[in-house]
Amino acid sequence: MSVGPDELKQYLRGEDERVEWKQSSKDASGILQAVCALANDLGDTHKPGYLLIGVDKNGSVVGVDTRGAKLDEEQRILANRLHSLNLSPTPSFDIQVLEYEGKSVFIVRVEPYPVPPIVTVDTVSWVRHGSTTYRAKEADTQRLRERRPEKSHPFDFRPRAGAGLADLNISELTGRYEAAKEGVDQLEDYPTLESWLSQVQLGARVQGTWTPNPTTLLLFGLNPQSFFPGAAVEFVRYAGTEIDAPVVWRKTATGTIPQQLEALWAQMSVHIVAVPGAAEGIRSPFVPEYPLEALKELARNMVQHRQYEGTNAPGRVEWFDDRIEFSNPGGPFGRASEGEFGSQSDYRNPTLTDWLVQLGYVEHLGRGVRLVRRFLEKNGNPKLEVELNGFTRVIVRRRA
Repeated sequence: MSVGPDELKQYLRGEDERVEWKQSSKDASGILQAVCALANDLGDTHKPGYLLIGVDKNGSVVGVDTRGAKLDEEQRILANRLHSLNLSPTPSFDIQVLEYEGKSVFIVRVEPYPVPPIVTVDTVSWVRHGSTTYRAKEADTQRLRERRPEKSHPFDFRPRAGAGLADLNISELTGRYEAAKEGVDQLEDYPTLESWLSQVQLGARVQGTWTPNPTTLLLFGLNPQSFFPGAAVEFVRYAGTEIDAPVVWRKTATGTIPQQLEALWAQMSVHIVAVPGAAEGIRSPFVPEYPLEALKELARNMVQHRQYEGTNAPGRVEWFDDRIEFSNPGGPFGRASEGEFGSQSDYRNPTLTDWLVQLGYVEHLGRGVRLVRRFLEKNGNPKLEVELNGFTRVIVRRRA
């Protein structure tokens, strides 16, 4: 719904919980923080928020400073900024350009996000109280999380009873905490380590004790398998094409999910064999039996989307002479179960996925299986095969 001049006059009377002014569209960090705060809707107003760009701190319309750029180009830059991964998850918004007193004003209408998850800017949540936008305190994030009953949270987000800071690699988490503090002007207002861990959705206080969630234990735990015995991947190499063939190599990848992925990628790299391809003149190039990038993507897919709750079954990579089978507990989740396998994306473990993206192990683009199909086609492998029966089994056939 468009904002007219009369409504704009109302928003120019003063900033409040649902209205904020910014003088310049060049204020990238300030704009992201403002949209984040309006989306989080700390006051639970259920009303849209309005960010007015081209209005100074006194409420005077100064207009959008395009500095030589066209107005529509400046609007496109703003939209791209709000769609970037810096703001996650992306709230619903629209941008309107309104001419007022001969000057252009950008009006960003932001719908309240159905938190949790809490909207963040570079993993930091921002909220608005009165006419002030500020970094969310632990009490603020707790207030936002309480909007959803605990049992309704995804499994990877719920605090894990019996776990604590002693179960985590504190040195690694402290390093990330200190890195996040760099560039902060008012360190006296910066949250404590426990409060910061809560803000970045790695746990919460339960009856006065800070408690990590499964995401934290799986990514930064000292021994994740003590809490989730099935959170491992078995790698087996058979000398044959049937399940009763002799086992020539076996390794169980344990530890954190990043450690498991590194171990799996190393094993797959070692076992790939290059075979002669089609002759190119006097050259006879060698081509791998399997494209490594496809195998690495399927390994990512296993640990990212598998079911961790209610099962002690591990993931498995079974390497036969003619194929490789990837299997893990749980079928495709939500919309991912619709259509051809991999054509739709959804996340059984959304917090885990967000952190794997931050750590650089997965993308957040929903294109993994489609990329696998492309890699296999380019390498000359048969089409991907998928079997779903409570487990997800993906079969990659050897290049002929």
